[in-house]
Amino acid sequence: MIGRKALGKSALPEPVRDAYVWLNRNVGRLDPRQRSLPNFYVVGTQRGGTTSLFIYLLAHELVHGPRRAKGVHYYDTNFHESVSWYRSNFPRSATLKAQAAEHGAEPAVGEGAPYYLFGPTMPGRIHSVTPNARIIAVLREPLDRAISHHNHEVKRGFETLELEAAFEAEESRLAGEVDKLIADPTYVSKPHIHHAYLSRGQYAEQLERYFDLFGRDNVLVLDSAALSERPEETVRVATDFLGLPPMSGVDYPLYNKREYDPVDPGIRAKFGPVFEESNARLRELLGPNAISWL
Repeated sequence: MIGRKALGKSALPEPVRDAYVWLNRNVGRLDPRQRSLPNFYVVGTQRGGTTSLFIYLLAHELVHGPRRAKGVHYYDTNFHESVSWYRSNFPRSATLKAQAAEHGAEPAVGEGAPYYLFGPTMPGRIHSVTPNARIIAVLREPLDRAISHHNHEVKRGFETLELEAAFEAEESRLAGEVDKLIADPTYVSKPHIHHAYLSRGQYAEQLERYFDLFGRDNVLVLDSAALSERPEETVRVATDFLGLPPMSGVDYPLYNKREYDPVDPGIRAKFGPVFEESNARLRELLGPNAISWL
């Protein structure tokens, strides 16, 4: 985003600078019908490396994201807006057509939000707007993810309970929230977004919703550990999936990485079994070698 800071101490009159900032933020709304909808989504999981993956993909000359951020959050917190509003966030179709002619490959336009994987209404909403889109999920070992998620919410000010207490309170906090989300398209559940530490790690059910709507061949599941340890190889899998030529000479720093105190082994012994059934189902869905921690 280009704002006052980017304009520096310009001698431009303040109304002119304000108009420049407004135009940068809203230019897509002037011609939404001439802009493209996404053809891929990085849907999650939270604290699994989705930000890193999306930034890596944006290094490809044929990959485009929203004008101002990784995600527009249309399908979770902005679904009250129109499809035209959503479309206004993405590149012009004419630009993409010219790129396709130049490079002999269709550009990829995408966005990402980690709640898109977990939210029960997200797959249906995405499918209703972009039924031919491709879906990418990055999965992290579920208990490590839950611990990192708790640490993340504490630092953001959304969580005051200690780790074990937060895990134990999850069931009561989330009671009835899924029913509310399904019943009311305008409802946004803060507990379901911020406090679903263990539930978000039940990956099999979440992936099956996407498989059912988009088809197994249109859903790519990546290993968060592989993305961290072998980013170039993992990104190559993603670009192949999107039908893009490979890229080289790209750096792969980790984004949003945080360090936190070691967890009491008792926490792992107590809450690790929560994921056994879902992990077993995940092995059936993906195969035993698809994810390193299965």
